[in-house]
Order: sequence, then C-alpha cells, then structure tokens
Amino acid sequence: MENVRIGYLALSKLSWRTAKIDKIAADTGKFLSEQSACSLVQAAGLITSEAEAEEACAVLNREGIDLLVMHFVTFPAGALIPLIASRIQVPVVLLANPEEAGAGKMWEQNSFCGANLGAFVMRRMAKQYGYLKVLPAETPAALHKFIAAARCISVLKSRRIGLIGGRVPGFYTSNFDEMKLRSHFGTAVEVSDLLEMVDTAAKLSEEQLAEGRAVVKKSAAKVHCVPDTELELAAKMFASFKAMAKKYKLDAFAIRCWPEASDIFGIAPCAVIGMLNDNGIPASCEGDVPGALTMMILKALAGEGMPLFVDLISYDEKDNSGVVWHCGAAPTSLCRKFEETEYRLHFRVDGGDKKGVTNDFALKAGRVTVAKLDQDADGHYRMLIAPGTAVDTEPFIRGNPLRIRFDMPVGKLIDTIMMKGFEHHYTVIHADLKDELLQFCSWMGIEPVMAENS
Repeated sequence: MENVRIGYLALSKLSWRTAKIDKIAADTGKFLSEQSACSLVQAAGLITSEAEAEEACAVLNREGIDLLVMHFVTFPAGALIPLIASRIQVPVVLLANPEEAGAGKMWEQNSFCGANLGAFVMRRMAKQYGYLKVLPAETPAALHKFIAAARCISVLKSRRIGLIGGRVPGFYTSNFDEMKLRSHFGTAVEVSDLLEMVDTAAKLSEEQLAEGRAVVKKSAAKVHCVPDTELELAAKMFASFKAMAKKYKLDAFAIRCWPEASDIFGIAPCAVIGMLNDNGIPASCEGDVPGALTMMILKALAGEGMPLFVDLISYDEKDNSGVVWHCGAAPTSLCRKFEETEYRLHFRVDGGDKKGVTNDFALKAGRVTVAKLDQDADGHYRMLIAPGTAVDTEPFIRGNPLRIRFDMPVGKLIDTIMMKGFEHHYTVIHADLKDELLQFCSWMGIEPVMAENS
C-alpha cells in the first residue's frame, strides 16, 4: 500500500492560546502520527500569524504532502486561511472539534465557526476540501475516506496503462480520449501491438519461462481437456506480458483478447489475464482502458485486494440481485473454493472447446462495490457506484459468475444503467468503497451516479 504524506497545520488566534489549546493540537498531531500507511509532516506549534503560516507552508511543500489537515483549534485570524489555500496545492480537510463551555462559561475554541469560515474561503478559491468535527483521538479513523481518496489521486498521477492491440471490434464502450484522461488523472497510456506480445514471447529467457510455468501451475486446481502445449503457451503469454510491463513501466493492461489473439498466439488470453491480476497487475479485457483505470482506482482506494472486470448479465427483482460474470479471466484469489478452479478450453473461440485457456470457477461471497468510470455523451467523467453483498454462488455457468444482492433496488439500478446509457463493462471489488468513491469523485470533478440518487 502506497504511503500517504499528511500535512498538519493547527491554527489559532494568538490571544486565544492557552495550555489547553496547545494540548489539543499536540494530541491531534500525536494521533495523526500513529496513522497506518501514512507519515505526518507538520510545522512546530500553533500557527497564529501570516509569517508563521508562510514558513509552515514552505516546510510542507519542501517535504511533499498528499493531503492537508487544517485544524481549527480555535477560530483563527481569517487571513491565514486563504494564504494557506494559495500555497498548498493538495486536497484539504477542515478539522473542527466538538466543545463545551469552559470555566467562567468561556467558549474557548469556537472551532466549528472557524471551520465554517474555512469552508467559505475554500469554496470561493475553488479548492478541493472536506470537513470533519471530531475529538483528537477520533481523527485518524474519521480521516479514512479522505486518506484513501488522496492516496488514489496521488497514485494515478504516476501510473501507466498498456493498451495491447486496441479495442475489440464494435466495442465503442472501450473508446476513450487519451489526452483528456492524461490531463484529468495524470495516467499515461502506452499503446502496443499484439504482435509485440508474440515477438516478446519468442525471446523469453529460461528464468522468465520458469516464472510463467510456476504461475500457471499454481493458478488452478484442475485441468480439463487442455493440452500441455496450450498450458505452455499460457506460461509464455504471462511471461511476455510481465516483460512488456517491465519494459514500458506499466502498472495495468487493457488487452484486445479477441478476435485474432487466439489465431496469432494459439490461445485466448483469458486465464492469463486472471494471472496478471493475481500478480498485482490490474488487467481488463477487450481493450477497455477506462475499465483498467477503474480497476486501478478501486485497488488504490481499497489499499489491498484486486478488482474484477465483468459484464452484468442478468438480474432478478424478486430477490434484488444481479449476476456479474466474465468468460474465465478472474483472478484465482477471488474464487469461492480453490478446489473448484479448473483450466478449460474457451467455450466460444473457434466455435467452442477447441482452444484454451480459461479458468472456470465461481467467485467468493462478501461485501462488494460495483463501479465503472466512463465519459457521458458531452464528455464529462462520471462514475457508476453500486454497493452490495455478494452471496454464495454455485458455478452454474462456464466462466466466473457471482450473484450480488444490491443495497439499492436492482430495478432502479438497471433503470439508471439503461436510461443513462452506461457502458456494459463494470468492475467489482470485495470491499465497501461507497464513501471512498464518493470522496474521490468529489475531489476529481467526477459525477457520481447512484441508483438512489437518480
């Protein structure tokens, strides 16, 4: 999990400063410093003047931060807020504390009122910000969704997606604006041909081949009618993609898996795509770059685990469920039972059951989030968000099925998908990321779309 650098500035009016106020700031800093997968950057003491704010911002910028916690320990001198906002170019969390009247009926902090002023300034200066009102000890847990969103924004700026072979025929849903994607998210796309994958496979070292064979061997419990020659091709394909990832510094793939991949290489890449995912490289099918980007977003927000690239193939309003599925490209780490995992020949390629390799198994139960980033007809980014609970699913069809009971009425979800014209590809992660996705969308200027809000 990537480390998030949190900047902390505690603001106060000088005339309001007391030992109690100093302790609130010190306690908050202490609790923030103990946050897992984070490091704290702070200037010493309370910020009470513009000179101190200038110096503190210089420290934070020099050290480099991903998120700023602006703590209104008391109502501050108002000029501090726009000064800090203009110097710090990362999302800001405005932190206020609950309080009660002190000795002599003194309202000692006026913390929320200060944060209210902060919100006014942030909005007028077009800054990305959030708000919390919690006690010092509660601050780390309350920051979770903001930290996740900041981590994701930072991670995407350095990521590279390999588009291998382009999109598949007729899948206009996989189209994307490369320069807009680069400008908005910072993520680069490296375009390569399928023939480069073939050529790379022909030049693999024995060490690379050995790694590919080991991955193939451990990624399924059984083999059903798949010749050893095709399992060897799977090992070569996996090793080829790994070599291309190293060559081009790729963090994810969007792979044109049909129609010609099985002809020029001998197998379709389905099971290999699952292996890439299991080895920490998100990979989408059918040349879907927005799908690969959505997978990277979910992975970064969750901090662990691997998303799944799927179609939504059926739904049942009676039990408020839908079935997501793809044709054998799921990572084995998401299987219901490892003993059910089985390499098989692809059930559609060349008429079915003639070439491999797919990995058939049902997927595991648990809390999940279905999401997909796309561009609407006018070009703006939007994100479908649909949390739910995956239930125990029998392997009732070939490929990788999973039945999900959604938190919202499935009929409303389907109406939202259909009437808003969403793509037919989705991503699923075994985590409840509704709050994190909403925060990420807010800071990234993405329209969140949820059935209950439609």
